[in-house]
Formats: sequence, C-alpha cells, structure tokens
Amino acid sequence: MTTLVLIAVLAANAACSSASEGGADGAPSASPTAGASANPRNASAPVAPEQLKAAGSSATIGFNNAAQVVTGSDGMQHYVFVTGSRVVMHGSANGSAADVQPVAVSSGQGRVSLTAIAASDETIVIGWTETAPGGQAGVYLSESSDGGATWTPPHLLEANASGLSLAASAGTVVAAWFVGDEDDSEIHFATRDGETEEWSKPFRIDGSDAAPLWPAVAISGKSVWVTWRDNRDGPYHVYLRRSLDGGATWAPEQEVTRTNTGDPTVCAGDNGVVWLAHHGRGKITLLRSADGGATFGEPVVVGNGWFPRLSCEADGDMILGWEQSEGVDPKADDTKQAAYVTASADGSIGQVFELSDTAGTCASVTVRGDGFADAVWVDKSGSASGAPALEGELWHAVVEVEGG
Repeated sequence: MTTLVLIAVLAANAACSSASEGGADGAPSASPTAGASANPRNASAPVAPEQLKAAGSSATIGFNNAAQVVTGSDGMQHYVFVTGSRVVMHGSANGSAADVQPVAVSSGQGRVSLTAIAASDETIVIGWTETAPGGQAGVYLSESSDGGATWTPPHLLEANASGLSLAASAGTVVAAWFVGDEDDSEIHFATRDGETEEWSKPFRIDGSDAAPLWPAVAISGKSVWVTWRDNRDGPYHVYLRRSLDGGATWAPEQEVTRTNTGDPTVCAGDNGVVWLAHHGRGKITLLRSADGGATFGEPVVVGNGWFPRLSCEADGDMILGWEQSEGVDPKADDTKQAAYVTASADGSIGQVFELSDTAGTCASVTVRGDGFADAVWVDKSGSASGAPALEGELWHAVVEVEGG
C-alpha cells in the first residue's frame, strides 16, 4: 500500500515555497503541485526530505493527534519514536537530521505506542502508552533537563489510560489523555509546574457519558485548550474546552463540529488566534478563531485523509500535517498524496505542495521560530512485506512558514 504525508503550512501573505530539491540519494524531493512555484525564497534554509538513518528501518511514531517533534528553547528539534524492539527513543537535530544520535527513554519491557513530546525552557517531557505483559495500559512520562542526554526513570501518570497529548509554554507543561476504553471513557488533564517540577493530580474535564476519546491539548501563556471527540449528540462530534488560568478553572464545553468528525488537533498563537483541525468522512478540515477559541469561523476542507497535527507560531501562523488518503476508510488501499500548503494567520490558505510521493504516514510538525518548520513521518517504502502499517523508516524535512 502506498501511503503519503500531507503538510499544510500557514504563513504570512500566503506566499509559497518548497523544500530545496534533492537530498540524500534516493530521497523524495518536495515539489509543488500544478501551478505552484518550485523556487523557495531562501533556498539555503529549507531541508529536502531526508532519512533519520539512526532510527533504523522499523521505527514507528504515534498516529494519535499528539506532537512527535517539537522545538526546544535551545532551537533544537526534538523527536520521539519507537524502535522495532519497542523502545521509546529521543533524538535531536537542528536543520539536517544526519547527525541525530538517539537515546533510549523507556526500558522496552512492555508494549509501547502512542508517543507524545513537549519542551519548555530547559525541560523536555516524553510520554507514551505502555502495556505490561498480561496487564492494562497506562500513560507513562519521562523527563530530561539536559537537552535529552539523560532521562528520568519512567513514571506512571495514570493507569488504564491512553491517547496522551502534551504541550508546553513558559515553563509549564500540560497533558491530556483518556481513561478507560472506546466504550466507557473520560478525558483527564494535568499540569507540570515549572518551578516545583511536580505534576498536579489528574482530574476530569469532560462532561460526557458517551465515550470521549483522543484529546489534544495546546497552551499559550496561561491559556489552555483541550479538544476531543465524543458521541453525546451523535457519532463523533468534536468538543473544545478552554481555561484562562493555566487549567485551574474552565469555561463550559463547546461543540465545534458536526457528526462523523474526530481526532482533533489544536494550536494557538499569543494573539488570540487559535487553529483547530480534525478528520472526518475522509476529509481534513480546518477552523480558525480570532478570539481565543470562544468562536470559530466556517470550516475549510484543506485535503483528504486522516490524523492531522498542528503547530503555531506566536503570531498565529501555523503548520498542519496529516496523512493524505482518498476515501472514507483510513485502512483502504487507495492512492495517496503528500503535500503542504501556505496561508496566513488571517485565514487565507495558499497552494498545495507535495512533500513525499512514497509510502509515508503520520506526519507530525513543529514550528522552529525562525520562519521554518520541521516535519517528520514514517516511510514504509523500504519496509519488509507484512510489516505493521505504521512501521518503516523515519524521514523529515524543513519547510518555510513565514511569508516574505
């Protein structure tokens, strides 16, 4: 099955650019779709798609709506992935990923999946779902205060839990996840205080008895957003809840989208611009708010596919990544595409660019704070026949976000 990665980059003035052509031998080159310019404004800054070879050929990243790559206060991009032997790994790079040296975060004793990562000030937090042999799943965390060189022993955030999402701002790390299963679940939330380095006691933030699942979390200053899907008003609606005081108190839940949508993702600037994306009916849909998430404009379909991920600049420019797929079944053996588009914080969306035309899946993205963004995905083209759907080589690229 050929699977591809779609990236949507939203930037000022809706100006378009692509990653520089070429790269490692045999590497796919980022290229525009019909009608788009192939010349980036700064050809030295983008990085063409390249393999993170140190990750091997049997790596996986979480398909859930959680970040798999973030930019730290040191300007480095920090990646989380799982090896073929089921060990959670961290790696970091700045621009090219050729020199990434992975460091083990977990012991590999249980079955691990659904990774997430966040970074704030000097702290990097990695989380994942782990199921011990014969046991139940739980959400685990490990932290690093030295750029990822060393990690604390994994500790359990909550048992009978999965689907972790992490975000960070100004020294605070926030987490959201679900407890239970797809028939009986709750959305839980916790914060890590940057001064005490302690996590708060997890608490429930949804008010649904209709299987709320797959939360995503964002934070900017003291403002926090958590979004998820549940079935209280019909199959797969997306809900959002906001806090203006770091998660101490919360506004009422908002229903954001219609039936048969789900797996939402959210990010925010520091100027009240909030972006939310979700998949549903085989479409990737994007919504924008200019008032901190109190209200949203009309939804815009930006592509076909599944598993969107967002990352925002402080000014509200953003990048959106997803797995492009035709049809309404994410497991169908259909033709895929890989691309990204540019647009602005005011909501205008630019043209679509191809990023990879090989078997890529589960794109995750992070803004770098310098007008560019890093995208990472799994490429299955070199995987052995019969390998798991999300297992393969880890690839990344750097693409432009800001306009000229």
